[in-house]
Amino acid sequence: MKKLKNQRIWSLIPVMFLFAILFYACQKEEDLGEAPRLFRPVIKGDLQSTGNFIEASWQNVKNASSYTIQVSRDTFKTIDLSLNVDSARTLIESLKWDQRYQLQVRANGQDSSKSSKFGFLGEIKTPKFPTILKDATINDVTEVAAIMRWTSSGDPVTEIKVFTGPDRTLVRTVSLSAADRLNEYKVVSGLNGATAYYMELYSNTKLRGYNTYTTKAPFAGVIIDLREIVDRPSVLQDTIPLVPSGSTIILKKGLTYNIAAVTSLSKTVTITSGDDLLVQTPANIYFTNNFNFAAGSTIDSISFVNVNLTGSDYSGKYVFNNTNAANIGKIKFDNCKMQIFRGITRLQSGAVTVSNYEVRNCLVDSISGYGLITVDNATCKAENILIRNSTISRSEVVVVSKQASTAVTIDNCTFYRAPKGGSYLVDYNTFAVTAGIKFTNNIFSIGKSNAGNTSPRGVRVGGGSLVDASNNFSTSDYVNAGNPVPNVTPYTRPSTDVFTDPLNNNFKIKDNGFPGRSSAGDPRWRL
Repeated sequence: MKKLKNQRIWSLIPVMFLFAILFYACQKEEDLGEAPRLFRPVIKGDLQSTGNFIEASWQNVKNASSYTIQVSRDTFKTIDLSLNVDSARTLIESLKWDQRYQLQVRANGQDSSKSSKFGFLGEIKTPKFPTILKDATINDVTEVAAIMRWTSSGDPVTEIKVFTGPDRTLVRTVSLSAADRLNEYKVVSGLNGATAYYMELYSNTKLRGYNTYTTKAPFAGVIIDLREIVDRPSVLQDTIPLVPSGSTIILKKGLTYNIAAVTSLSKTVTITSGDDLLVQTPANIYFTNNFNFAAGSTIDSISFVNVNLTGSDYSGKYVFNNTNAANIGKIKFDNCKMQIFRGITRLQSGAVTVSNYEVRNCLVDSISGYGLITVDNATCKAENILIRNSTISRSEVVVVSKQASTAVTIDNCTFYRAPKGGSYLVDYNTFAVTAGIKFTNNIFSIGKSNAGNTSPRGVRVGGGSLVDASNNFSTSDYVNAGNPVPNVTPYTRPSTDVFTDPLNNNFKIKDNGFPGRSSAGDPRWRL
């Protein structure tokens, strides 16, 4: 009997122990009280955006009475939008197109002190506006105008609204005509230079697209704008003697201006093609005569920028053919196409000194026996000569001087059929170049035929002048006939295999095996 009693007591011990644990746990829960905050919401699925809105959802939080969702574009340094919602799902509308947004959400308690901290839901970018507009480029603006282009689709477009400033103040509404709709573009003129404009395209009240256009900085100094004079080819020749020193003469793209008589320059001047949103071909200056320097003149600089210069024949036409004493600080050709001349610059006679002679970013083609520059008299001098980022094709000579210079630099240039067989690329005969001649990053190919001879010479210079060269290459049809440019790496294939279409002035490198394909020659042709 005693044994049975003991067994019963031992069988009750686990039950008693369990009750003790439960009593203790309940006592501890009463001691702890309620949780101090609600749990932070956690995203459910992914954020979605298929328009200028965002869909977001998150896990329900027990005991939450509502949720506060915040939207930002700068990681919550500022808040674009704050919403209170009743459910764990929301659609945030009327957002900006093509913008990156961040979202966070808080679970709110009946007692605000119990509300959770914000939980990060993620980041998403809204899509681009479904526009019919074409993207704006640098070529779509001038200093006073912008062109908006579109592709017709859906409702006909009716107007453009032009805004400016950070608050997007409406400054103009431009109506569109039937011709504009047919053309699928509109030039908006009368704008200010160096200014950002935001333009919207509409079909009545329906927005069809928007772009931002930043106009170019206006020309500085004295501006002589000839773009409105379209029926007088002599206007440039007539204007040059009348302008003050330091003037910039703006020519209209696509027009030809004649130099039909010797035109003497005595002042600093820049001649350039003005921007034109509908015409991309630079203005052309057509020479049946040439420029000279006025006797005794001192000129800081003469510059040709983004213009085509064309001679009427090879036998006697130059851009400059000088016969007068003068001092010129700089002659510069930048982004020009020059073709069909006996020579570009000939310092024929008179005590003329040109301190700096520069050819940059130019295409030079079909030049006879006076090349890019010939100092043709010992009374004349070109101190520093620079030919850079340019293509010289079908030129019988390149640089010739009958007087010493300070420095000659030829770099990043492509030569094709230049110079002619037997002629020198740089020819100073016995005269010195005191600071040396430097060749870097050039490509030399076949010379211009001289009675069948296509093997040019390199450099002839006197006085122990230094000739420095690096990273230059030649095609297999370049055969040097003497005085070679040093350190030229030969290649095994001819110019017709290296260049795309050299006979038609397309010198784009097509040979992936050519070692100078990405580091030598005119940069516009590199791979």
